Amino acid sequence: MLGLIYPAVLGTILYQLVFTIAHVLREQYPLSAIIWIKWTLVVISVGFYVCDYLYIVFTKRYYWWSFLCDVVFLVGLYAAIIAIDVDNPRNLPHNKIVLLCYLVFLLVYLLWDGYEFLTLPRGHERNFYRSLVSWELLWLFVIGIFEIVALLGNNHFMVSVLTIVILSVVTIWFGLLVSRMRKLI
Repeated sequence: MLGLIYPAVLGTILYQLVFTIAHVLREQYPLSAIIWIKWTLVVISVGFYVCDYLYIVFTKRYYWWSFLCDVVFLVGLYAAIIAIDVDNPRNLPHNKIVLLCYLVFLLVYLLWDGYEFLTLPRGHERNFYRSLVSWELLWLFVIGIFEIVALLGNNHFMVSVLTIVILSVVTIWFGLLVSRMRKLI
């Protein structure tokens, strides 16, 4: 079932992005820093989404509540893409909502991976889940602090740039962890 849901959501996101690209190519939208910020955030989100999909594929144990977690991931990803607001070339993305979506992702992952860590016997797999939990705790803290800064600050352009930097590091690190997970199978 997940093999159908994930591509459907990704297809919807890419379909929406194609229209924005078409507007830029027809010069209906000027190519600006705002457009580049939004496209970069979409690419980061799609990268995170691909890592999430691979994480699910490489998971050895899939519980009944894991499906609920996947639904949260899919809805959260779609909410993040809507908050990026690629169709609006004049306004910056809604970074506070995007960051909130990533906080929810990491919190759900923390619950899932924390359960795995606590229930697995000692060994390589448990050590791997320890590294996942450490990654989740670190980035929950960093994104949480940055979310507070974003809520209090009023330099929206700088918040957008820093959101890109933070989410890029989170996504790249997640990709590295998922590649390690693949080796555990």
